[in-house]
Amino acid sequence: MSINIKVITADNSGPTTNNGTNTYIIGDQELIIIDPGPKSESHFSNIRNYINNRPVKMILITHHHLDHIGLLVDLCNLTGAKIYLNKRQQKKLLEVYPNIKKHMKIMNKSITFANIIIEPIYTPGHASDHFCFRIPGEVIFTGDHIMGWSTTMIRKPDGDMGQYIQSLNKISKYTREMFLPGHGNKIVDGHKRCEELINHRNKRSNQILKILETKDLDAHEITKIIYKKISKKLVTYAELTVEASVDEMITRKLIKRKSVNNKYTYSIRK
Repeated sequence: MSINIKVITADNSGPTTNNGTNTYIIGDQELIIIDPGPKSESHFSNIRNYINNRPVKMILITHHHLDHIGLLVDLCNLTGAKIYLNKRQQKKLLEVYPNIKKHMKIMNKSITFANIIIEPIYTPGHASDHFCFRIPGEVIFTGDHIMGWSTTMIRKPDGDMGQYIQSLNKISKYTREMFLPGHGNKIVDGHKRCEELINHRNKRSNQILKILETKDLDAHEITKIIYKKISKKLVTYAELTVEASVDEMITRKLIKRKSVNNKYTYSIRK
């Protein structure tokens, strides 16, 4: 790779973050930061030491979740850098940090920095404001859209399974770039990883259809059948993704939902 990219992994390991959130810093003399990471003094110190008084020209964020932007205000204050973002991101970010508008700069198309082209790609699904960032022929920073260790959690209402699958298909068209995810290790064959994730989601949909052939079930019951061997720490997250999956299948008119005793159950649409 001809571009200098430093990854600094935060100390927020856990069931949904793997070893921690990856912060990426691009450049040599002048820098770009992608995803500042969680509010952590040790992570902030590691970033600060790596910057070492070099100018930070811009900050990019993949989406508004706090494990990716907890240090955003601190880094803006430290470096004076502007946050380059899309209007969709601006709306969500202002919900988290109402006073951060002075640090924002709207970016609607590709930008060039030190002869590096950075192309924002809108990839909703995990979050409604999620963007990946592509350096053509080199890398795509995939945030939580495509992770290096697990599938992505889709949580309603901001997450949307249908949009997630559409975004996977969009990113799968890029076959030359290595993927650098928000969690986990680099993905050398990004196209193959996208295909794996699409096939995984299709498999889950088919499992749900198979389960509902014999009995109407709610999301919790479906989760217990599909994820028999899952860690107890991940059951809640799995159920959230099942809920997103059945919503997507309802949209495709494969199944239907009804309310029974103040909870939703699902059945095959006939």
